[in-house]
Amino acid sequence: MPAKYPKRTLKKNLNREKLAIAAVITFSRNGYPNTPLQEVADHAGVHVQTLYKQFKNKDELAIAAAELATRDVRALFEANFSTKSTFEIWRGWIESSVSYLTNLGLGENKKQALHTPSSLMHDNYLLAINASYEDILTEYLSKDFDMDVKTERLPRLVACMLWSGNEAAMKRCAGLDTSNDVLNDSKAVIAESIAVVDDAEMIFSSYMKYQRT
Repeated sequence: MPAKYPKRTLKKNLNREKLAIAAVITFSRNGYPNTPLQEVADHAGVHVQTLYKQFKNKDELAIAAAELATRDVRALFEANFSTKSTFEIWRGWIESSVSYLTNLGLGENKKQALHTPSSLMHDNYLLAINASYEDILTEYLSKDFDMDVKTERLPRLVACMLWSGNEAAMKRCAGLDTSNDVLNDSKAVIAESIAVVDDAEMIFSSYMKYQRT
C-alpha cells in the first residue's frame, strides 16, 4: 500500500522533483555556470523562493539533478541488460538523449565552452553526472567482460572512454578538431555521438563474455 503524505508534503516533493527536472534541462542546455537559479525556477513554474526552500544552494540542486538523471539511466540498464549489451544500451541512450538535447538547442555559452580546454571546468552538474554514469557503465561492462573490477582495470577504462567519448563527439561537432561546426545539425551530432560508441564496441568486442538468451 503506498505511503500517505499530507498535502503539504506531497506539494513539497512535487516541487523538488519539478525543480530537479528543470535543472537537468537548463544545465544541459546552458551549462551549469551559466544557468541562474531564477531560470531554473521559471522553467519549473515555481517562485525562486520555493527553490531556496528546497535546496540550500546551486551545488545541492546540481547533485539532485544528477541523481535524477542517474536514476533513469540505471533503470534503463536494469530493464534491458538481459537482452542487450552495455554498448547497445548506451548507444540507444546516447541517441535519444542527444536528440532531445539538440532539439532543445544549446545556449551560446554552452557552445563556447566546448571550445575551451575542458568544457567540464566549473560545471558541477556534469562532474556529478560523469562520476555516476562512469560507475554504472563500469558495473555493466564488468558483467559483459566477466571481469572483477577489483583486479581488472579494463571495465572502468572502457567506461571512461564511452562517457568521455560523448564529450569528444560534441567537441568535434563544435569544430574543435574538424573546423566544421555542425552543432545545429541534430542528425550530424547524433551520428558523431553514436560513432564513438561504435568505435569502442569494435575495439573491445572480443572481450564480450556475457551470454544472452
